[in-house]
Amino acid sequence: MKRIFRSKKKLDRGKGLFSRRVTIMLIPHSERSVLNFHVRIVTLLALFSTLLIVVGLFVYLSSRHIGTSAIVETQQQEMRESRTNLDAALAEIRNVLLVARSFDEELVATLNELGLPGGDTPSESGGTAGDLADFLDLQVVAEDRAREIQDLRNAAGRLSNAVEPLQDVRRVLESRESLLADIPNLWPLRDGMGRVTTEFGPAIHPITGRWYLHPGLSIVGTPGSPVVASANGRVVEMGYDPELGLYVMLRHKYGFRTRYSGLQSITVREGEDLVQGDPIGTLGNTGRSTGPHLGFTVKIGTDVVDPASFLKISSPGVGRGAP
Repeated sequence: MKRIFRSKKKLDRGKGLFSRRVTIMLIPHSERSVLNFHVRIVTLLALFSTLLIVVGLFVYLSSRHIGTSAIVETQQQEMRESRTNLDAALAEIRNVLLVARSFDEELVATLNELGLPGGDTPSESGGTAGDLADFLDLQVVAEDRAREIQDLRNAAGRLSNAVEPLQDVRRVLESRESLLADIPNLWPLRDGMGRVTTEFGPAIHPITGRWYLHPGLSIVGTPGSPVVASANGRVVEMGYDPELGLYVMLRHKYGFRTRYSGLQSITVREGEDLVQGDPIGTLGNTGRSTGPHLGFTVKIGTDVVDPASFLKISSPGVGRGAP
């Protein structure tokens, strides 16, 4: 009982303490009257506790805001760096596309010069540009950006370095084509018609039966078959000879001359410039002849040479019974 009594007594004492009133006096510096406020201690404690809670919440929220702002700023900086790296990557890709397109064009031209398959234009085949354009859809990984951009630059450099050798190859091929166009290597009957019956060199004359030096090739064929220029050249002589029949002589570069005899007709004029493959006349049976044929002779300067040596450049099977 004594314990209960003491506890009750302490509780009453505590209640008495919290129920006490405190007087707060506000004394103005002027002559106005003093203001008195009577507040219970428990009310003051409640107000102080509320103030502590408000201040604590303010400090907590402020720290959260500062941390969030720092994270947002870091993310924005990373986004700016990502955008810069992406722009650099796209610029390098555009450069690679331009160089690849140039490389593709040179490669197509070179393949066409060589007569090899694969000489389609980039627009027809889909080409390198289209394949590289798909690369634009790739995602840029943050830690690999610098490496990927450098790889693109290296690829562009390799492609750019490969273009010049291709251009050199093209120039060589074009020079070769130009050289071949000036040398009498084209078969003198259109579309490879006719066949060789008498080759260059010692032969028995079909009419006299005697040995003689045959100065060229005798090519039999269908009368009226087109006869064409074996190389670029100019008509320097034409006419009729009892032995040769109707004939045309062309002068070419490098001292070459070609003669086409036994013609049925002539379709060119003296002094006319011809391109390799241009028509000269038609195959016939004129002059001292045993049948329709073309007499084809090649000279270098004043020397008569074997036409087959040059015709084999573009027609490897030239010889008796060829092409």
